[in-house]
Order: sequence, then structure tokens, then C-alpha cells
Amino acid sequence: MSPGAGNELKHLMDGVKSKASKSEGLDLKDKGLELKAETLNLKALGDALKGANSNRQSIAVWSPKISAIMWYLKKTTPEFSISDEARTILEEGLEKKYPEIFQKVKEEID
Repeated sequence: MSPGAGNELKHLMDGVKSKASKSEGLDLKDKGLELKAETLNLKALGDALKGANSNRQSIAVWSPKISAIMWYLKKTTPEFSISDEARTILEEGLEKKYPEIFQKVKEEID
């Protein structure tokens, strides 16, 4: 992981805290990155897809709050999968926050 990746993950999780709450995470413009739906960087997207399919790229999140909630659910819910739940929450949050990128990735992977 590159330096500062923790801030990126925190930024993503801020956007998926609650479906009822307004996202407080920074959007791409706040970070000085302007993304237009018709101007995705296709080379970067191709590299990301290649890496994602190789199982060499994965993500990890460290958060005591997330850990406590997930382990509570694991201990109290039969057949609960931390990995499945984390994947669902992250995918829903990314689809909501970055719909253009998510749609393109979905088209390429599915």
C-alpha cells in the first residue's frame, strides 16, 4: 500500500457509515481531482482491473469500531461472514460515491 492509503480508506468508509446520514467524505473535486464521466483514465482502469483479477491486489481496513461491530455480528449471527458483509458495504458505498467508475468496472468484471 502506498503512504497515505489509510486516509483514502477512511475517506471511503466515511461515505458508507449510514444510509440515513449525509456523506461527510471528500469528493474527488475536494482533493483536486476532477473526474468527468466521459474522461475515465482507461489505462489506469485497465491496470486496476488486471491487478484486481490477479489476487495480488487486496485492501485492508483497520478500524476498532468496524472490528468491534463485525466481530459482534460474527459471534451473534449464525453463518455471518465478515468478508461478505464488508464486501457488500464497500461495494454499495463505492457505487453510490463513484457511479461512473463502478459501472465501468462492473461491465468489465461481470
